[in-house]
Amino acid sequence: MEVKSSPHTLLEQGIQLPLMEEFYTIQGEGFHSGKAAYFIRIGGCDVGCHWCDVKESWDASLHPLTNVDEVVNNALTYPSRAVVVTGGEPSMYNLEYITTQLKNKGIQTFIETSGAYPLTGIWDWVCLSPKKTGVPLQENLKGPMSLK
Repeated sequence: MEVKSSPHTLLEQGIQLPLMEEFYTIQGEGFHSGKAAYFIRIGGCDVGCHWCDVKESWDASLHPLTNVDEVVNNALTYPSRAVVVTGGEPSMYNLEYITTQLKNKGIQTFIETSGAYPLTGIWDWVCLSPKKTGVPLQENLKGPMSLK
């Protein structure tokens, strides 16, 4: 008998994520500015900053649940060994699986987050961008990070 997992379960486990876009580029800001990286933009955000430059990311239902293994394989096709996970608000999701898969492939993991949710996953660098509509959790204010 074949056991199938529901999309909701795969999302909870972080095996699938609502992918808005993924692309290879140069990090344009912060501590890692000028470094080539593969960007993974995850859909879904309830922080809702009026100045957000990616409001299209807010509604997670607009972005297809995508298998994380596929995204990791896409990142591996580029020479950089750095991935930036951004959003929306990526920390709304379980990021243990994606960061474990990336780290197993020798890829550095960076996240850009408001810090309003607990961070899951293995991060080499956290770019914290606090918002008054989603105040960072105290636990997210430690470790290698930059403040935006």
